[in-house]
Amino acid sequence: MQIKTIMIFIAVTLGVLLGVGGLLYQFGASADKPISDIAGEKKHVAGSGSVTIVEFSDFQCPACLAVQEPLKQILKKYEGKVEFVYRHFPLVSIHKNAMGAAQASEAAALQGKFWEFHDKLFENQAEWSGLSDPKDKFGEYIALLGADIDKFKSDFGSQAVKDSVAVDILATTRYALSGTPSFFVNGVKIEFGQLENKLAILTQ
Repeated sequence: MQIKTIMIFIAVTLGVLLGVGGLLYQFGASADKPISDIAGEKKHVAGSGSVTIVEFSDFQCPACLAVQEPLKQILKKYEGKVEFVYRHFPLVSIHKNAMGAAQASEAAALQGKFWEFHDKLFENQAEWSGLSDPKDKFGEYIALLGADIDKFKSDFGSQAVKDSVAVDILATTRYALSGTPSFFVNGVKIEFGQLENKLAILTQ
């Protein structure tokens, strides 16, 4: 009876391990397996080149803010060799205004102001993060960029804007991402600290 019980336990354990392994392979969790569609529709792209960097980010995330300046320096260094794709991953369970910021950036994008608004949000993160309702503050930022504030306010809550953010969030679930910032180079997940060395190799 004991042997039979042990055999059943082993079989169940192997089944679980194989199942988890299969899921990890399917959803690209392997560090060596490129995810071909990680860049999605490439809604927000800066630069161009043979190497694609994708960042899943949260405008309210302090760690995302911390990498902004070094990231800009890296992109400048490899200008003409890399394209950078921004995707949303608002961590709503810990950042109450992250979703609103993501939607605001998409509303800004509809007026061709995504990257300018992206920078405004990070530069002023401390100003809007703690507000009970940051929409008016977001309106101030878009006005400073010379955009149509009435259109911005209308677009902010539109289904098109919500859907645009939702597509990126769905991708984070599909690929089992757990935090921000999450970086990929040519579909392979890497730590930000490895980014420059990786680019040096790929752009030789």
